[in-house]
Amino acid sequence: MQSLQGRLEDIQRELDRVSREHDKIKAQEALILDMIREARGEPKVTLRAPRSNVKQTILAMLEDAGVVGINATGAVERAAKNGVSLERGTVSSLLSRLKNDGVVTYDGAAYRLSSIKDSPATVHPIRATSVFS
Repeated sequence: MQSLQGRLEDIQRELDRVSREHDKIKAQEALILDMIREARGEPKVTLRAPRSNVKQTILAMLEDAGVVGINATGAVERAAKNGVSLERGTVSSLLSRLKNDGVVTYDGAAYRLSSIKDSPATVHPIRATSVFS
């Protein structure tokens, strides 16, 4: 007989599978609805990131930005290029909370993940020595 822990793990795996299948069907539905709207000549719907995904979206952007970092305005613009509408105030507030929680650092211009230790690339002049004389 299977242990209770084993049964719970089986149920969790099944729940994850069903959830993935549900997400797949919802994505297919959205695609079909977009195709219908396009065929009718209706304007394209601008997607808004679900509230629960705004944090994940911003964290992914911070990861992609690396040492360059991002600011609230840049995050909103980058999201818009991907078809996702974010509100600048929401992004700004989230970045501030992430800074207070120690997840990101802020240098006055850009936010970076705290796990990124390098600072932005600095240009240093080339030093000429007597080797070239």
